[in-house]
Amino acid sequence: MSDVGYEEMSGFFKTLGNATRLKIVRELAKSEKCVGAVKDCVHASQANISQHLTILKEQGIVDCRKEKNMRCYYLKRPEFIKGILGLIEDEEHERGIK
Repeated sequence: MSDVGYEEMSGFFKTLGNATRLKIVRELAKSEKCVGAVKDCVHASQANISQHLTILKEQGIVDCRKEKNMRCYYLKRPEFIKGILGLIEDEEHERGIK
């Protein structure tokens, strides 16, 4: 892997290293959600959720579509992300973390 590849991978994991963004990604792994639904699941302000979704979108983890006056977000590579989340959940299970 080239240095550029390592930099991109590092940025990806730094993005998921934020608790709020990780919660958002876990919710989007279940299904596509509009900002309001993400807000309700993650329990943060809409402005805060929007900022995190922008970062996730810039990193190429999520994308969105417009539905009337709402933006609905989804994972760009759902199987890849679900695989990573599965690894995290396996580790949590082994360590007894919820």
